[in-house]
Amino acid sequence: MEVYTTENEQVSALKNFFVENGKAIAAGLIIGIGGIAGWNYYQSHQVSKLQDAAIAYETAITAKGTPAEQTARLQAFAKEANNNYGAIAGLDLAMKAVDSNDLPAAENALSQALTKTDNEDLKDLINARLARVQLGQKKPDAALATVAAVKGKGWAAYAQDIRGDALLQKGDVKGAQEAYTTGIQSEGAGTIKSVMTFKLDNLAG
Repeated sequence: MEVYTTENEQVSALKNFFVENGKAIAAGLIIGIGGIAGWNYYQSHQVSKLQDAAIAYETAITAKGTPAEQTARLQAFAKEANNNYGAIAGLDLAMKAVDSNDLPAAENALSQALTKTDNEDLKDLINARLARVQLGQKKPDAALATVAAVKGKGWAAYAQDIRGDALLQKGDVKGAQEAYTTGIQSEGAGTIKSVMTFKLDNLAG
């Protein structure tokens, strides 16, 4: 079931950012910090935890095994990692669940992922995907509540696309048209603009 089409580039970019740059960012925190030894020790400890999380995540997704073993390994990591990598693991688990047409499991994985991170871009991505999954389960009210938490300007068009789909699922054609129109006019609409234009044309026709 293709519920993630419009966000694939965003999740790849965020995932690659954390996996490839996590260690460098952590090191930069130490380089840029002066002050008392206790503060430096604390920061060093945080950097070590971040590095360990990055390595553990890479191990979880690259270790060989059967699909069931790989999923179990990722589930264990996501449960234990209370950081951005735990959230990304939740995204991975949700994707696997969607591929298996298990939307309740995907919803659960994404809901848990939200509790793992304070990164606003990552939270916006997770909420966008969660709303898509809720729409896939014919839960438009839940989707509308979830997408309302998407705040980043870069996600404005995607959020309106989701709102339009949810309102249309509720039978609110006018509301859907308004949401799609707002989305098309949003800054940085990109490829989703043509998707919403197509939907508008269909509704008008």
